[in-house]
Amino acid sequence: MNSKFNQPWIPFERIANLVQLEPGVFIVSLALLSWIFYRVFLRDLSPERHRRLRVLFVNLSAHVGVFVGLFVVYAISQKSPNHLVIVERVTSYFGLATLVSGAIVFVKSSRILLFEYLFFGHMKEGVPVLIVNLFTLLLSIGIVGWMAAEILGVKLTPLLATSAIFSLVLGLALQDTLGNLFSGLALQLDKPYEIGHWIEVQTNGQKMIGQVQEITWRATILVGVFEELLIIPNRVIAQAEVSNFSATHLPIWRSQVFKIPYTADISSTRELLIEAIGKAQGVRKSPEPVARIVEANESWLLFRCSYTIDNYGMQWSISNYVITAVVEELKNSGLGIAAQRLQIVKDGVS
Repeated sequence: MNSKFNQPWIPFERIANLVQLEPGVFIVSLALLSWIFYRVFLRDLSPERHRRLRVLFVNLSAHVGVFVGLFVVYAISQKSPNHLVIVERVTSYFGLATLVSGAIVFVKSSRILLFEYLFFGHMKEGVPVLIVNLFTLLLSIGIVGWMAAEILGVKLTPLLATSAIFSLVLGLALQDTLGNLFSGLALQLDKPYEIGHWIEVQTNGQKMIGQVQEITWRATILVGVFEELLIIPNRVIAQAEVSNFSATHLPIWRSQVFKIPYTADISSTRELLIEAIGKAQGVRKSPEPVARIVEANESWLLFRCSYTIDNYGMQWSISNYVITAVVEELKNSGLGIAAQRLQIVKDGVS
């Protein structure tokens, strides 16, 4: 009976087989590799991404220090000539702490490497944290299951089989959450938009416009025109009509209308409008702006002036520049904007 009570809860032999020098060197090398990749290939990242990675590296370096310290203490205790049961028990606990610390360093290093890979492939656009978080979760679950099987001898197959009913109940309870999660993953695979893109979401008669800030487990977060946050569930976006206004290979067309006096020369007025719009800040030079007459009556001509821009989020500011430039040019030319003309009829005489 005493021998059973004296046996450590953590088997010494299993810990000794798992905590070896080679895996420890591999884990530290993986952390060092993530730092080298950052210094060599990611020098041109934005300041925000540099800050994010530096915070991750500070946290990683602290965990690497803890892991190395625990590994040294475990190695020293393992080499102790005193083979008392208490020494073996303490050594097992140090070994378990070393193993857990190494697993944490491995997960954090892998997480940073995935961030770096996504940053490297998307130097301009942002990357969704959803993919990184899901990868981290699955990797952590896999390592915990492996440790439970290797150290404690837990049989995972019967455990998974007996938890089928629990999984079914949990799945029903988290139906909306899981639906949003898988919808978010589907959106990332299809890539109808990326972080930084301006999109328009139309669903159930509602229209929401904003710039994609983040894609989380549950929702896509947009920053609206007036800096408001729009949090739209991924399931809603997956079923909605989405228009992306940030395609780099296609310019974005916008237009303004101006009422010009009917007596104005059409050809010179069209040239004046095109020249004024071309000088406005934010308007693309190619393709050239276009001015067309879309309506006319006895007092004015209605010109619709179309132009292209690159930044959807700046369209309201650019329209202000366009209107200002056109009005000033019309005033300088002596034309101005056509005044509203009213015709009053009284007793049959106009």
